[in-house]
Amino acid sequence: MKKSHAQIVNEQYLQADSHFVSLQQRLTDALEKSPVFNNLLTAMVVEFKRRNSFWQKFADLELCKAIMVPMDRILIDTTMQRNINLRHILKILQYFKSTMAMAIQVYEDPAKPGYYIAWDGQHTAISLYIILTKVFGERTAQTLVPVVVYNVKHKLEIRRNFILLNGDAKEELDFIDIYKQQVHGVKTNGADDQEWIDTALKNDYLANAGLFATHEKFGDEDQPGAFTLLADTLMSKSLKKRKHPEVTRMFAEYWSYLGQERPVEAKEARQLYEYFNLCYEQGIAVDKTYLLEFVAFTKDYFGADFGPTGPFWDKVKMSYETWYAHANPEEYNQSGLRGFSTEMRTGIPFLIAQLKKSTKLATPEFSPNNGFTVKVKDLW
Repeated sequence: MKKSHAQIVNEQYLQADSHFVSLQQRLTDALEKSPVFNNLLTAMVVEFKRRNSFWQKFADLELCKAIMVPMDRILIDTTMQRNINLRHILKILQYFKSTMAMAIQVYEDPAKPGYYIAWDGQHTAISLYIILTKVFGERTAQTLVPVVVYNVKHKLEIRRNFILLNGDAKEELDFIDIYKQQVHGVKTNGADDQEWIDTALKNDYLANAGLFATHEKFGDEDQPGAFTLLADTLMSKSLKKRKHPEVTRMFAEYWSYLGQERPVEAKEARQLYEYFNLCYEQGIAVDKTYLLEFVAFTKDYFGADFGPTGPFWDKVKMSYETWYAHANPEEYNQSGLRGFSTEMRTGIPFLIAQLKKSTKLATPEFSPNNGFTVKVKDLW
């Protein structure tokens, strides 16, 4: 039976051992996953040659000097590094200057004697590989590049360093990059930080429901089960604002009962996470029975479509406009409808009101900051 894309993505976290690949293989894999970049990269190589015609060979770049090692001795641990962002690679090539290329941060692994494992700087390494092979047509075995060798014994320590050191000076880590590091850290390195354990548990819930966390930069956001809205759902910059794993459990089970082969809509994730979070905070038990009735409700009334142009938001807007015209008659008569947005402060009050009318489900209390209230006559 062919595996789904979600299964393939989630199985990477179950890989207990490191997986070392060459720079060539790392680039090849990335291009196979996002073939749209093949032509973009070809065009960038041509542009690079035009812009930098004063360089005739790779040695002319005069890179910074550290320990110089052959390029073919550098490996990437795919369980350690974030996925390649090919757009970032193209940006490096577009604005490349020798003085911008920092030494690649590596460590030596007993499992691969004679090689240097890049734990940071893979985008630099891949960019140099492209320049070497595609611009100048030279061999990796004969070309030295600068590396800084770190005396690191534990891979979990490298993961922590990777997250902490990727700040404003480099391509900042997206939530998805931190998410992947934390899941790998728990699954493969035994991390015992509660924040990391919670993230890994959330990923288990997603995987069991056929979902997978991703980002548009990976080019798989249109695959069935793709979950791209990590901000304020799976992740948050503030630990105090992070939603409990139980909220993800509720959403993932809802999705498993929904039975729709499509990506998760951003508005869908936002609305349901906020609704289930209210249930969690107010002690409402959201079990299988609850979720099955909830799924039937969303399908019956608006086809479970929380998309920004779907019937749910059309109905919410009608209700909001009725309320707004009554609450702000002068402004409405002068300027028409103002303040409506397809977000929780309009969506959640309507969802709760409709559930109260149409089901016997327990619903949480919620008072939006704009004072929006739903009239019974404006419901389905």
